[in-house]
Amino acid sequence: MRLQNWKTTSVSLLPLVISSLFSSYGFFVNGMPPRSMFNRLAGSSNYLTTDELWFSQNLDHFSPYDHRQFQQRYYEFLENFRIPDGPIFLNICGEGPCNGIQNDYLSILSKKFGAAVVSLEHRYYGKSSPFKSLTTENLKYLSSKQALFDLAESLNKKLNRTNVENPWFFFGVSYSGALSAWFRLKFPHLTCGSLASSAVVLAVYDFPEFDQQIGVSAGPECKAALQEVTRLVEERLAKEGKSVKALFGAAELEIDGDFFYFLADAAVIGFQYGNPDTVCSPLVEAKKNGEDLVGAFAKYVKEYYIGSFGTNVRTYDQRYHLDLCRNVFGEGIYPEVDVTNLYYGGTKIGVPSYIITCHNCGHGTDLRGCPQSPLSLEGNAEKCSSPDAVKKVRQQIIENIDLWLSQCHDAEKNYIYYLLNGCFKVNP
Repeated sequence: MRLQNWKTTSVSLLPLVISSLFSSYGFFVNGMPPRSMFNRLAGSSNYLTTDELWFSQNLDHFSPYDHRQFQQRYYEFLENFRIPDGPIFLNICGEGPCNGIQNDYLSILSKKFGAAVVSLEHRYYGKSSPFKSLTTENLKYLSSKQALFDLAESLNKKLNRTNVENPWFFFGVSYSGALSAWFRLKFPHLTCGSLASSAVVLAVYDFPEFDQQIGVSAGPECKAALQEVTRLVEERLAKEGKSVKALFGAAELEIDGDFFYFLADAAVIGFQYGNPDTVCSPLVEAKKNGEDLVGAFAKYVKEYYIGSFGTNVRTYDQRYHLDLCRNVFGEGIYPEVDVTNLYYGGTKIGVPSYIITCHNCGHGTDLRGCPQSPLSLEGNAEKCSSPDAVKKVRQQIIENIDLWLSQCHDAEKNYIYYLLNGCFKVNP
């Protein structure tokens, strides 16, 4: 049984510039790890379904004259669906390929509530790109507003098989978590609520707090080793630049700033999206034994960062992106983070009811206590440094989903808002 005849009325979003900066500790400079890594870290082989479905999506939801469409990929998992009036959980895919519906915490919620699970691939990613050529002109339809309307259109155009108005609940993590929260804000009449895990709802121009937390999470020994290897690389780079870059498999990075940003990505990926011991253990061990720290770090970068994830050698720092904006769009075109926060509300999203949690497994400050990807919804409590706290938060989430689904047809809707570095709060 299939949710048929999907189509979308999209919401265009203002572009977000939410960069993670690694300036305070060791190699940390401006930027974020490439999304291709996130997908590999999220357990790509563990899916509830990988059966692709397609529907025709509007290219531009804001033009009455442009009727072009493109094919957008989505997935359905109906094994737990309670016919005819079960809820539908829509898991939003973010800024990367969506290769199926993952078998994570959402599958547990699906069983609990008898819910169908649907997952929609974000426009321009994976197989859902409207254009073969990503020119500047073609990319103008890539925005959070358009993506929100994609979600709204997909919901509106579904075929209701049972002539029952099934309640919808939205889920997302990180950027897709922000989309989940913003969808609840912009389309409260279409959802019963949303779970927005580690939602990056606040657009920021600079974000040193991320670096500071990495330094805390690394611990004294690892932090000291990272700082020392930074100094050593800087010294060797000044004397033998090409050979040092070649040692790290990054000979093509001619600009030193790009090279250091590449190393910053490599250092942080172990903390936020994998296992921190992969970077800390070899460095701390080499430092204790008086071995070559630069060689130990280079081995980690080539084997773990490049070898495991197939990372391309490229730069993602803030200066790079600002220069790119100028080169492509002209002088004076820069991210308007204040406008974005005004449009979406920043950390003060005006929705009747919401939950804000903090320190959950894989998110916020628990970076060393969770050897897993934070893109796996809610992570695995058993691997967390405080599993009981995670279980308590999950129970509160379940209780509120249960309450709000039961109230879904009431005038006042509710939503769950799960914000990075927030604290658990229910606003009834």
